[in-house]
Amino acid sequence: MSSPVSPPPPASTTTRSLPPARWLRIGLLLFAALTLALGLQALLLVHKEGELLSALTASRIGIAADEVNATFSRGATNGLTLSESRGIGRMLPRLAANDRDITAIHVFDPQGQVHFSVGADTPPAVTTVTMLLRSAGLWLRCDAGHPLLVGQPLRDEQGQLAGSVLFTVQSDALEARRLAARNATFERLGLTLVAVALALPLLLTAAARLGRRFALRLRLLAAALVLACTSSLTLSLQALPGFSEQLAPALDAKAAALGRFLAGRVDSALALGIPFGGLAGVDEYFRDTLTRHPEILALHLDGPGRSLSASRPGPPGNEVDTPLAHQPGAHVRVITAGDVVARELHSLALDLAIVFVVAVVLFNETLGAILARNELAPASSRASLGLARLALFLLILSEELTRAFLPLHIASLAPAGGTAIGLPISAYMLSFAVFTLLAGGWAGRYGVGRLFAAGAVLSTGGFLWAMAGTGYWSFVAARCTCAAGYAMGTMAMQQYFLGAAVAGERTRALALYVGALQTAAVCGSAIGGLLAERFGATVVFAGAAGLGLLALVIQRFDNSRLAPPPTLAAPLRPMLARARIWMPILGAALPAKLALAGFLFYLVPLALHEEGYGSSATGRALLLYFLLAAATNPLGSWLSDRFGWNRRLVIGGGLLIGAGGLTGLLGGPGALVVGIITLGIGTGLGAAPLQSMIGRDGAPALVLLRTGERLGAVAGPLFAGSLFGMLAYGGTMAAIGAVVFTAILVLALSWNQKDSTP
Repeated sequence: MSSPVSPPPPASTTTRSLPPARWLRIGLLLFAALTLALGLQALLLVHKEGELLSALTASRIGIAADEVNATFSRGATNGLTLSESRGIGRMLPRLAANDRDITAIHVFDPQGQVHFSVGADTPPAVTTVTMLLRSAGLWLRCDAGHPLLVGQPLRDEQGQLAGSVLFTVQSDALEARRLAARNATFERLGLTLVAVALALPLLLTAAARLGRRFALRLRLLAAALVLACTSSLTLSLQALPGFSEQLAPALDAKAAALGRFLAGRVDSALALGIPFGGLAGVDEYFRDTLTRHPEILALHLDGPGRSLSASRPGPPGNEVDTPLAHQPGAHVRVITAGDVVARELHSLALDLAIVFVVAVVLFNETLGAILARNELAPASSRASLGLARLALFLLILSEELTRAFLPLHIASLAPAGGTAIGLPISAYMLSFAVFTLLAGGWAGRYGVGRLFAAGAVLSTGGFLWAMAGTGYWSFVAARCTCAAGYAMGTMAMQQYFLGAAVAGERTRALALYVGALQTAAVCGSAIGGLLAERFGATVVFAGAAGLGLLALVIQRFDNSRLAPPPTLAAPLRPMLARARIWMPILGAALPAKLALAGFLFYLVPLALHEEGYGSSATGRALLLYFLLAAATNPLGSWLSDRFGWNRRLVIGGGLLIGAGGLTGLLGGPGALVVGIITLGIGTGLGAAPLQSMIGRDGAPALVLLRTGERLGAVAGPLFAGSLFGMLAYGGTMAAIGAVVFTAILVLALSWNQKDSTP
């Protein structure tokens, strides 16, 4: 291992001693981070605009699907089957004529046989029919270069599936609006980046000259935050008029379709002989309609001597009138909501905040490496870990990108649910455990630099393999490859961080190592879930592969600092005979990782999906855990170094994790949140003290610790998956909590019987 540290810089060293080339590097780094964040923000805005345009179009077509479903329901009430519902066949030409974007309509039974159609003679593909029949409500498929497909299942009065209706919609106008929105957004992005480039030198000058009682790194981060917030707000405000301009035609078209549908329903009642003044239940029906169409602000039925309406609060938009055919002077008036765009941009606010938090964290990590190499970091052994921590951070970040959506992605590949979903996660953890055990010896034999490089290569290759998407078992193998690389890279860095620590700072050096893991996890879980929900799993795997490659490049750039002379590894077998090592591994480390992998990484994504939340919400839930763990980790390490409370912190953290898991008996999303909070705090308090306590016996003991943790992580998804098929997610969560609680109590009693030290 390399020598610990160079002497601290003289007290007279100030920010003025930073060479101009270093300032240029910092400026380019900040500009690159902001370009990345603003570029991703622009992509999110473009995606949101396209998503809204598609959703409005699908919702408009869904109104016609409701007409088909209503006609079928009336026929089914009279005992007619789908094939006997001739009213549907007579209705289809009118629906196609009312909307010029509709090019074909097909109505088919659960076996896929077409009974009624209009337009194109080509029947829908078997895969399309299968996906539509499995959908629970309005179904949408929008592939670039292909017509838009919108469908809806048809159900009889008992709720049984009787068939589906599928609309083929030409997407030329939709694609034209999307292209115009994309071009306008990227034009605004270019102007914003020009403004950032002009403001950046002024902010860096201010950071260098003002507020010198604060550390340079803090001043630079403040400058980065000011510039990030200003540029993000500017880009978002510029997007508002363009959003409104592009969405207005689609919103008005939906209002017109809804007006025709409601007018048709009222006309049907009037055709049966019900007088206009005797119509009943209209206002209640209008209120139900408003709940299904949030873009509509109000519905009115106005006629001679009578006016019925339903509305919600908010600014009004455009009005669309549709006259009734059977009541002269009467009409249905549909008023669109004037704040649709503002509401949608508001829903993006949290995602945009996550993007810029990640950008600032990336800037901070890279800035730490630059300042450490310029001897402007704190005068301790930690100053020698700049680029090493950055390479570790990027490697961990590549893996953490997949956490939020991985169980759902596996579910789309798995032949069955339950343990089939948990198997790739457990296989990953098993591979991690095996290679962690091997990597401890390899680090001493071949050097940490070579070991980290090999790990980064394997991790990158695994993500590229997963990106290929060749099937379930291929994905399992790809995840095992990622695990091997992850284990080798993290073990190499752990050895290096321990070797770089001077006396009295072992726990803090380990906290720095754990902090890199937790900071990467904070960024990765949130941004990975967001990207997966917006752009798909393939994009996330590609990004993870790119980060792994970047970690390799940075590590090779700093190769001399990561390549100490090889040493022979100490044997592992003597460690197994020491109760002070294997007892906390079995009683604390293994159960904690069982909870982490079984509850957080397996159960939480599936439970939130069951509650109707997407990958982005799952990412934010995981973000809560990682934030709490990162916030309490320094406290745990400080208490360990200051008072020697290693055992107390390990036991207290474990009991907190177990108690949080037991709240699953209450059920509901609130119990999930409690479990995530207690898991984050308990892990943060106990992780560094446990490593410090076991690390006193050297690197082989830490290898055993990592192996025990990975075995717990292997068991977690399998344990949770085997219970999830029999119990609700609350019961599975409580079972995990009971295991952790019992294990930590046994450990605490065993320690108390041996001695009374803390």
